[in-house]
Amino acid sequence: MRWYLNDASLQGQFADPAQFEEILRELLGVRARVPLIKQNLRSTRSLQDALAGPGMSVRQLLQRCRDRDLRSATFNWFDRTGPFVDDDRLAEQDDYFEYNDVEVTSTGLGEAARRTKAGETCATYSFAGGPVDFARDPLEIDHGIPEERYGRYDVRNHWIAQMMVEQAVASGPSITSWAALVEAARARFPHLDIADLHTNSQLAREPFEASIRDRALALMALLNAYMAGRDEKGAEGPASKEVIDAHFKGDRAYFTGESPTNEDKFEDEMTFTASDGREVFAPWHGKISHRFFRMHFEWPMAPDRRRLPILYLGPKITKK
Repeated sequence: MRWYLNDASLQGQFADPAQFEEILRELLGVRARVPLIKQNLRSTRSLQDALAGPGMSVRQLLQRCRDRDLRSATFNWFDRTGPFVDDDRLAEQDDYFEYNDVEVTSTGLGEAARRTKAGETCATYSFAGGPVDFARDPLEIDHGIPEERYGRYDVRNHWIAQMMVEQAVASGPSITSWAALVEAARARFPHLDIADLHTNSQLAREPFEASIRDRALALMALLNAYMAGRDEKGAEGPASKEVIDAHFKGDRAYFTGESPTNEDKFEDEMTFTASDGREVFAPWHGKISHRFFRMHFEWPMAPDRRRLPILYLGPKITKK
């Protein structure tokens, strides 16, 4: 599976550089989380010459970016690490492609059209907005000059980074191990900080089972939705409150805390090391009734926390 950055979609539409910078952060984030995207999201070497803002190229905008880490990571990607369309461009005898009267032959979208024509599975990532808005799926690409068309090809297209993640997860190998579950969950849920659950000895010696996988992913999706629904100050928006009301309350709640007795008795067993090195006492858990599994997570969440730590998946700790 390959993805191509659609430089034709950069048309100087980002009058506010901060908007473009935020999109770059999201793209860098999914590259960091999803190895398949990092290895297969391609750009042209000329992408930095495309217009990001009015009269300002991508390179010029980045040179003025005050976020040193973002500037360095993006230049490293676009200048050095790639991968690049130009290094593996598909040959095409009648090499001319258009979208909505805009020539895209030498862009990432043009390469995606060539690959689609050749029967390969691929997609593009487009920057939304501009005089010609590429925020639609699919993009209908015409092959050949207007006077002599050879065909039209539907190219899959994304304009939200998470859309690529969902496609990567769907196109990747089946989740048939605890390690694969962790990798897929990290890709799918950007608002969760998922520990190396598969390295815990209690889970490692348990046979993998699809029903537990599916339930764990469903629980994580709810927690991810809760975190996504909080504002920058940690206040719960409507989506977050809906998760709390529907799944944290009542006799049949999906998420509950341990009793005071169990908290005292199993404090050591329910204390985990988070990814930032903190020792976290986590008696709150999501329930997986099959084989009496539990998924422990940090709760409640401090207002300044952007990602919710998932700290344990395995047999019920208090069932000893």
